Amino acid sequence: MTLSDVKDYLKAHIDCGRWYVGKIDGNQEQCIGIYPTAPPAPVIAIGGVKNTSYAMKAVSVLIHWGSSSTPAEEKAQEVFDLLYGQNPVIGGKEVVMIDFRTAEPMGVGTDSKGIYEYVINCVIYFRKGQVKI
Repeated sequence: MTLSDVKDYLKAHIDCGRWYVGKIDGNQEQCIGIYPTAPPAPVIAIGGVKNTSYAMKAVSVLIHWGSSSTPAEEKAQEVFDLLYGQNPVIGGKEVVMIDFRTAEPMGVGTDSKGIYEYVINCVIYFRKGQVKI
């Protein structure tokens, strides 16, 4: 699973004209960026990697959304709600669990241009291998 896979999944379900991976264009008034974040320590099953059935992808979603706080918070909550308690298929991988680092999107204030920003940090646990159709 890649950051681009996560972006593509969100893009298919969330209305936003501009999507970015790794950095955003701060000149845009409304955009969403997907970033890597620090993952937990890897877990390897007894018996080694060949017996380990899942992997993790740690992501940070930045919602950069206009000069009014309420629409920014609502868009951030929309993204959070899409993932919360769900087990989607992302990048051909079956998601087992999404572990959020906070109970809701975290407001981080405004950027230098007065655009409100929210961050959602989570670890996506997914089954190794592709989903069988």
